[in-house]
Amino acid sequence: MPINDAIIEYLDELEITNTSKETIRAYKNALKIFSKFIKEDTDITKINVSDIKAFHQFNKDRGLKQKTLNSYISAIRGMFNYLIDEQIVTNNPAMSVKLERAKDKKIIEVFTKDEVKRLVNWNKKSRDFLDVRNSLIISFLLETGCRNHELSYLKESDIHNGFIYFKVTKNSKPRVVPVSRLLEKQMRRYKRIKDSYFKRLGKEDVIEDFYILSKSGKRLWQQNIGGVVDKACISCDIDMYKAYPHNFRHTYAVMMLKNTGNIHLVSKLLGHGNLSITEDYLRGLTNDDVIEMVEGNSILESLK
Repeated sequence: MPINDAIIEYLDELEITNTSKETIRAYKNALKIFSKFIKEDTDITKINVSDIKAFHQFNKDRGLKQKTLNSYISAIRGMFNYLIDEQIVTNNPAMSVKLERAKDKKIIEVFTKDEVKRLVNWNKKSRDFLDVRNSLIISFLLETGCRNHELSYLKESDIHNGFIYFKVTKNSKPRVVPVSRLLEKQMRRYKRIKDSYFKRLGKEDVIEDFYILSKSGKRLWQQNIGGVVDKACISCDIDMYKAYPHNFRHTYAVMMLKNTGNIHLVSKLLGHGNLSITEDYLRGLTNDDVIEMVEGNSILESLK
């Protein structure tokens, strides 16, 4: 069986078994690079330990981070495990490469309070549909800590009774966050401008059920949300190394940790399956943040 056919079958299996869309996307990308490295017409049964190790070294030489290196090997391991179950191959050559723990994790540099204020006020007074929608996207990312694909797949029907239910998540476990009063106000404005916009175009009956829509009434894709983030950061004079959607999630996590001091609560809000994942965000707290959090919380004074 050619490697490309094996990859297609494996990705189909992931879809059937309800693997998260984010995992499928990551594995698809990793296996595509692997197939080009091996050569796309290579028989899957001819791939051996040396091929896997050579691919791993190739990625190391490209300067990929350990986390990414691990994900590539995990994708290949998963495919070969599937092929073993299907009795197409008899062993898993990817098991020869050990997954190493990522070291030297860098400090997460989130948006400052001043930058958040600038982002929240971006396009605030405009009545143009795209401006209002883009402003809401920024507020959603900041106020809910959602991933860009979670926002992209959010539907109108997922928002009710004062809560937002994100159903398309990284670990396929739905999570819920409350709608704040400020976000609710923006959401009402977005609905009013959106309804008026599509009515004017005569497209009320063709718009999709997804919450964040393109100008043609279709679901807004993840890369388009990334484009909105870039545009907002440029307009707000924010360094572009911070301009990526997941940094809004980092910022949400750090600010919620500062505001609540409750890592278990923040872990639940983020939808993390493991508390250690949430702990990574503690690296985004500066010494000044820590001082601010502990001020007025003396152990001895609390005994009085």
